[in-house]
Amino acid sequence: MTTTETGASPPPPATPKPSGLQRIAGVLVSPDETFASIARQPTFLAPLILIIVVSAVTGIVFAQRVDFVSATREAMEQRGNMTEAQMESALRITGIVSKIISYGSPLFSVIVLLLIAAIMLLAFRVMGGEGTFDQAFSVTVYSWMPQIIKAVVMTIIIAMKTGVTVVDIPILVRSNPAFLVTMKEHPMLFTLLTNLDIFGIWTLVLFIFGFAYVAKVSKAKSAATVITLRVISVLFGLIGPAIQSLRK
Repeated sequence: MTTTETGASPPPPATPKPSGLQRIAGVLVSPDETFASIARQPTFLAPLILIIVVSAVTGIVFAQRVDFVSATREAMEQRGNMTEAQMESALRITGIVSKIISYGSPLFSVIVLLLIAAIMLLAFRVMGGEGTFDQAFSVTVYSWMPQIIKAVVMTIIIAMKTGVTVVDIPILVRSNPAFLVTMKEHPMLFTLLTNLDIFGIWTLVLFIFGFAYVAKVSKAKSAATVITLRVISVLFGLIGPAIQSLRK
């Protein structure tokens, strides 16, 4: 019997799409293969739900356990340009705003991730890359998994520890060298060192892998784009500490 009589051979079965949980694990242990799959078939529901749940729990713990007022009071007292009544009013507002931000952290987290995905996609498209917003958002939420690990560890520490102030937050996990200096004496150096964070660097590496596949560019070009955006972000973050240093 000839090939003409039997017809064409059936195509090989399509590779099944990994589940969201498999991809969450995959970006942590085999990011290259996992992001190639995400670029082909973008999904974001599973990691987004995880981010929202962890953000909600973290926000509740922050609102109940973290002292947001003491550091603000100390800064106001050092400046000495407010009356006691003005200070109490400002501190009351600080407390209210801090709780709103803490309890609203799931919503704020989603907004931040949407903005990051949009900025990343725009940057890569400007650099001649490809990609859709679905792909960019999928890569963004999966790349955020190291930050979720850090948030879980930090939440456990805060739940077990007493007297945690907002100034302590960046150095609670000891994943960056900022604990070697004090924010009060060296605000710029402290802020700069907080950016040398293991989980932050891990997240950047995942962004590099993911957007290399989404934008269809080399990993070197992806690294150059991601790192450039990160440097710009760090420089903006140093503006406040620089002003604080000048006031000393």
